[in-house]
Amino acid sequence: MLESPRTATSGHGPSAPWELRLREDFFSQYGPALLPLPESLETSRLYLALKRSTRYMDEGIREAAQELFSDPAFLASVSLSVLVYFAAWLAPEPLFSKAFAAALTVRLSLLVGVVELGRLAMACLHLHQEAEAATTPQELEAAAERFSKALGGTTLRVLVVVASLGVPQVLPQVPKGGLWTLLSPLRHAPAGGPALESIASVQLVANGSLVVTGVAAGTSATSLCGELATCAMVNGAGGAPGGSSKLSTRYGKPHTRQNPPHNEAIEEELATREAAGHADLRKNKPQVDARTQPVLDPNPAKGVRFRKPDAASVRPDGIRHNTNYVSNSRDMKRELGAFDSLVRSDPKAIHELYLLDGTLVRRYIPPGVSFP
Repeated sequence: MLESPRTATSGHGPSAPWELRLREDFFSQYGPALLPLPESLETSRLYLALKRSTRYMDEGIREAAQELFSDPAFLASVSLSVLVYFAAWLAPEPLFSKAFAAALTVRLSLLVGVVELGRLAMACLHLHQEAEAATTPQELEAAAERFSKALGGTTLRVLVVVASLGVPQVLPQVPKGGLWTLLSPLRHAPAGGPALESIASVQLVANGSLVVTGVAAGTSATSLCGELATCAMVNGAGGAPGGSSKLSTRYGKPHTRQNPPHNEAIEEELATREAAGHADLRKNKPQVDARTQPVLDPNPAKGVRFRKPDAASVRPDGIRHNTNYVSNSRDMKRELGAFDSLVRSDPKAIHELYLLDGTLVRRYIPPGVSFP
């Protein structure tokens, strides 16, 4: 495979039985392939290029990606994602008529934005085209490198979600913690369930709107409130029956009923910390130090003396850890100001600010404190 892409990696040869089952399961969820399908994914240039691409990924995600892409079944599922799901984004007005794919498209669009999904689809198309055109190992290597450079942590997670949700059994058992957390499935991304299972189709029209038919027949989520969208579905297309989203309250009352993804991000973060042995778990409560003493901003902006971190806890080593989330790009300036206030109030604590998709915006680590 390494020596002769023209002959050995052209996808010739019969598919293994496990691959045939994988294809059937994948097509049942996402629909038929929209790009030419090789006889065998394992011997295709696309498969080999995807496997090589992990060599060139950023250091922060490379190790976890290599763990995932070393599994043949998962890598075959990623290949199918390129040939089936992401290929659908390349039409002038992409249409997702398979219920599962339509529901997943709505979820991902609300989380990462239509533009980001389109960029990932284009990167997948370019990889497929360049891999098919490769006549030497060097050309295949170059295609793999260009593809990896086009990926970020968010888009790689989207790729993992699309490949694994349709056929959950192909997801490798990667050790939890460490770098795996950078590639964990996007929060709130799973499709289906009572919230979105009745969506019939989703179409992206020329002005960047998603037209959803089914429960929300005729509803248009124009531009999805921007690329950092967290807007709720309307007319019963999202949330619990009756049009309202079910909010988790294990760690405290809802952060806000108007922004369910924000609330769920906080709940999930606190659950992760509890599992890691953190103490004094706090959800949207006034800032305190590691001894649970209230702290105030010595240089308050606009008269705001104290802040309420979205998620706060004390690590097993006694260090307070505060985290806030940004739901909308328009609020970034305000959230950065709140972050600076948190740091001024307690410079001995760890402070972080994230987008809802898990992208780190800013982090403060006190001198002498370790952070994995």
